[in-house]
Amino acid sequence: MLNILHHYFGTKLLNKIDPEISHAIALCYLRLLNQVVKKKEIGASILKTQIAGMEVPSPIGLAAGFDKNAEVFNATLSLGFGFVEVGTITPDPQFGNPKPRLFRLLKEDALVNKLGFNNKGMLYVSKIARKPKLGIVGVNLGANAKSIDKILDYTNVFEFLAHLFDYVTINVSSPNTKNLRDLQKPETLEKILQNVNTINVSLTRQVPIFIKIAPDLNKNNVIEILNVCEENNVSGLIATNTTINPNNLKKPTHFEGGLSGKPLLKPSNKILKILAKRKIASTALIGVGGILSAKDIYEKIKIGASAVQIYTGFVYHGPRHIKKMEIELKNLLLHDGYRSINHAVGALIR
Repeated sequence: MLNILHHYFGTKLLNKIDPEISHAIALCYLRLLNQVVKKKEIGASILKTQIAGMEVPSPIGLAAGFDKNAEVFNATLSLGFGFVEVGTITPDPQFGNPKPRLFRLLKEDALVNKLGFNNKGMLYVSKIARKPKLGIVGVNLGANAKSIDKILDYTNVFEFLAHLFDYVTINVSSPNTKNLRDLQKPETLEKILQNVNTINVSLTRQVPIFIKIAPDLNKNNVIEILNVCEENNVSGLIATNTTINPNNLKKPTHFEGGLSGKPLLKPSNKILKILAKRKIASTALIGVGGILSAKDIYEKIKIGASAVQIYTGFVYHGPRHIKKMEIELKNLLLHDGYRSINHAVGALIR
């Protein structure tokens, strides 16, 4: 019965109404589900993997942007995700950009969002993030749009929230906050990392730190970012955020905001491959962008991702699609003779 309801609310009804309203309705449903969920049954052992020392039952995670205020992480874990990432969360609450700011491109299997880190702020999240978690939950951190010191924003929000989550993602790649992507510049990124590392080493339990980067970088940019990350004890990189390049569409069209979904697959994989070929062994990679099938997941894993995150595919196809992709991914691994997903990581670049 729950599967039928999930499918109905996730695909049949919600995809026919305004995208932001449908998102709000989905969250209301998941808040109710949050009250009754139990720990997810362990899936196929072949899909178990590790990300920066964290054991997850499945490599399929939920990307940041869905559960912006950490309100339904147990409910989303119960839908079948191996791990989930909440946020993006900023120090102060902010409304984000003016509406409308979320758009479906149905013919492209894509979404365009120009939300602008709309969230209730770190104080609100700190109050609800203390509840027991049914699995691995990460938090995505950002800077306030009107902040005069965005580096300090990351320091403050990290200090306030990091200890409440299993890992932290520093988001310096959203296209929807003015000048935020400038923080990917090596000298600026290094300052952010030095600050958060100082806090991290003082915690009772140090948390893995990830950097989420843009797909619109050239090779030299990517390598510079990777070098800074590895010099500053970053556990891994998430590749990638949304793209601002309209040429990734089948029919290039001007848009404002970040493009996700099928058009993001190739550009995100290009960045993932650069990272995979250059990184040291201990640096973990999470692949994001354009995942609509198990084949897409498998491609990212073979390029070098230890795990993946989805967003647009989840919005379009609903929770039942997660289980479907898990089964198909297991079959792809077995077909190629892999007994563990870890053995397939990086197979295409060895």
